[in-house]
Amino acid sequence: MYVDVSHAYFSRFPEHHEALYDLNKQADHGFIDRTTYTQAVAKITGVSEEETARAFSREHVINQPLIDFIRGTLKSRYKIGLISNIGRGWIQDFFDEHQLHDLFEVVVMSSEEGITKPNPLIFERAADRMSVSPDECLFIDDIQANCDGAKQAGMQALLFTTNDQLREALKNTMLVKEEEK
Repeated sequence: MYVDVSHAYFSRFPEHHEALYDLNKQADHGFIDRTTYTQAVAKITGVSEEETARAFSREHVINQPLIDFIRGTLKSRYKIGLISNIGRGWIQDFFDEHQLHDLFEVVVMSSEEGITKPNPLIFERAADRMSVSPDECLFIDDIQANCDGAKQAGMQALLFTTNDQLREALKNTMLVKEEEK
């Protein structure tokens, strides 16, 4: 639903890949907050905290057509959940609390769970909170390893590449009404 900072911004600093990756994992697990994360990234990269924070806000761009598709086509027919490795401090860049819970029935944040995708436990927790079994779920993500984790938890999984690809894949799996084809 958004551009991932670790792929976009961090690609500018390949010499610091390991340190930035480790820092990203700490934030994903909820071990450090957004301010601490931004300060540490700035220190590692040598870029000011202010510029780092601005870069992060520019890199995090919502995929509005995807949100509109969920809201307009899928939400009325399916339980929609969100499993994210982005922390609460970041998710508010996209949604306020009302919007977040209006769009998603269940929101499972790695920073609150202490477990990140692709660990199968986070998928099992999401299914449990939606009161469905994992085999009734279709997990969609743009990272293959996360799809693999969902499959290990017993879910079906679909690798997202583009909005058009997703719509076509959902039509082909009969999840979207026949007349929408």
